[in-house]
This record gives sequence, structure tokens and C-alpha cells, in this order.
Amino acid sequence: MSQRVAGIAAEIKDARKRMGLTQAVLAKRSGISRVALNSIEKGTTNMSVETLVRLLDVLGLDLRIVQKPVDRGRVAGRFPNMDELKKMRLAGEI
Repeated sequence: MSQRVAGIAAEIKDARKRMGLTQAVLAKRSGISRVALNSIEKGTTNMSVETLVRLLDVLGLDLRIVQKPVDRGRVAGRFPNMDELKKMRLAGEI
């Protein structure tokens, strides 16, 4: 499991505990099983985006997506042509 997923799982668990909810209560309010919630909190299973949104709604949390700036690979002040794009992609630049 990636660190990001583990971080989300930990945030869900911490928020549940701060609200004084048991896994059973949060699971019921979110429309998932307690076993599924337990697996999510332990990071042993992935959850769908729909499940994540339902959990966040019950917990009163927001989902913030931060996009990293992407270098679109301008070449000398212009957009690259297809050959230049292929080279940049192979080099891992884009």
C-alpha cells in the first residue's frame, strides 16, 4: 500500500475516534460492512471513490485534491511537435 493510501486510512481512523464512533456505527452510517471498514482502516484493502466519499461525508471531512504543476515541455517558447514529445516521453520528462 502506498504512503498516501496509508495516510488516508489513518486519517479516517483518527477522525472516527475523535468523533467517538465505533467501527460498527461508522460502517452502518456509511453503508459498508464493519469488516470492510476494519480492512480499510488497517490498509489491507482498497476502497472505491464512492466509499471514500461516503466515509468523508459521515466524518464531516473534505477531500482536497492538490494538483502538482506539470511542465508541458515547451521547446524554445513553442509547443513541441510529435517527435519531440515522443523523445520527451521516453526520457521520462513528461
